[in-house]
Amino acid sequence: MSVPPYLQDRLPLKAFVVISLFLIVRFLRLHQRVQAKINNIPGPKSKSWTGNFTLLHDAEKGWEFFEHIQANYGSMCRITTPTGCNDMLYVTDPLALLHIVRKDENLFDDPMEIHIMLQMVLGNRGLGATRGVEHHRQRKILNPMFSSSSLRHMVPIFYDVTHKFLESLQALCAEGSTEIDMSHWGTRVSLELVGQGAVGHSFDSLEVEGKSSLYGEDMKQGFVALSTSASRLGMKYLLPLVSSLRTPGFNKSLLNVIPSPTVGIIRKFIWDLDVTSRELFTMKKEKIIQGETALSGQVGKGKDLMTGLIRDYVLTDQECRIDEEEATSHVSEDAWTLLFAATDTSSSAILRTLLVLSEHPDIQERVRQEICAAKLESDGDLLYDKLLALPLLDAVYRETLRLYPPACYIDRVALEDTILPLAFPIVGRDGKRLNEIFVPKKTVLTLSIVGVNRSSAIWGRDASEWKPERWLGELPASVKDSRMPGIYSHMMTFMDGKRHCLRVSYFRHAEIVISELLCALRFSPSLNHGKISWPMGLTLSPFVDGKMSMPLQVSRV
Repeated sequence: MSVPPYLQDRLPLKAFVVISLFLIVRFLRLHQRVQAKINNIPGPKSKSWTGNFTLLHDAEKGWEFFEHIQANYGSMCRITTPTGCNDMLYVTDPLALLHIVRKDENLFDDPMEIHIMLQMVLGNRGLGATRGVEHHRQRKILNPMFSSSSLRHMVPIFYDVTHKFLESLQALCAEGSTEIDMSHWGTRVSLELVGQGAVGHSFDSLEVEGKSSLYGEDMKQGFVALSTSASRLGMKYLLPLVSSLRTPGFNKSLLNVIPSPTVGIIRKFIWDLDVTSRELFTMKKEKIIQGETALSGQVGKGKDLMTGLIRDYVLTDQECRIDEEEATSHVSEDAWTLLFAATDTSSSAILRTLLVLSEHPDIQERVRQEICAAKLESDGDLLYDKLLALPLLDAVYRETLRLYPPACYIDRVALEDTILPLAFPIVGRDGKRLNEIFVPKKTVLTLSIVGVNRSSAIWGRDASEWKPERWLGELPASVKDSRMPGIYSHMMTFMDGKRHCLRVSYFRHAEIVISELLCALRFSPSLNHGKISWPMGLTLSPFVDGKMSMPLQVSRV
């Protein structure tokens, strides 16, 4: 039977309403059980219909909300959400974190929206977009590539890049103390460091008159766009609705129909990442096929991570061989986590260290003397092992990463019902002491990296102070006894377990940059600008008056 003309225009609207109601009912039913089971856990009250979830990631109010939680709630609290029926758990308890990321790690994973977002960026085969056995297999392939021993041969690359960077800064302050926007330069040098070491490609000459790479600028803007509260809400509530359509092509096509400037920035970032990754993969594969002579003429002389991946796992007849689709996904993964994420996090770590040293000139001078004394005993650049063994430099770097981790939070979702023990019991809304928490399946948990790194119960009353000397002696018994998870120095900065940061050894190249800069230059606060802030986001970057910037006075030693 044909549909009357006067009804034809209404059918799409009716279909949309029916589908919307179905999705809403399905969503509510899925989360009713979660809400009922965690209602007894206390948390800050909502002040708007959006709940507290948006405050947690708000660029302006995020730090104020974090401090409120830290001061008024214990090792775990409940974070309300816009729907009011799928609240989250905010976790800083070290024992609960130990179970989530290591002991019971198979019971927790990234939330669905994170997997879908990573599929949009990396394709179906990237490490960040896989789970279970496939994820374990890929980790087994990639882990050795990021080991300390494998990365040692990159130290000359890091020194070469740093020397170019230093020459430009020295030229800028050749006539005396000069104000320099170190945020601009920090992004440039970080991109060049990871570009040469990870993919054997130079993105920036680092010359004074040279322009920063547009690729780096697009990356930075993409990260800022993904950090907004609106983006986080979209990922949390819209992406899971299309989880049954798990094709990166379809998910990417959604970005083409959303009329938002922020989405446009994200769409451009994903496009640039995909195109650049494929171009780099093709170019590198051709050079490997041509032989060692061709590689020796490349940036990094064939010692970069991408060359190793293609040579050892693509162009091989061994059982470990992977196909080009997976390899390209890993290249995108390297571009995402190294050229994108690692550039931003490395830049954040370098800039934070320079800023706190500019604010503590006495410690800056002591570190400078330590580095320069060690360099006098060496013939040329410091050996990497000797550099990392300098006690005060190491203490400054560890303390900066503890107090100011480049990423503040990471989410996990419970795949099954489980019980989490607490090192520091809390009091439920019913007034009873809770030594453990029942976590129902599908509960989302926000693991507060910055919260546990600054916990006064673990680090003492001075946990919120920058005190490098805490690393020069024995750490407090409260730190050692806390059983804090983490693959680096009793802190969660680089996480732990099956999804820990593979690039922790690579990340320490920042100490090379800091050591070379401090030997030649002196840094002090700007005389002409206001306070430097670090708005809450996926990673933390310095801002002045709403603009990404970190002006410092720089002079030659």
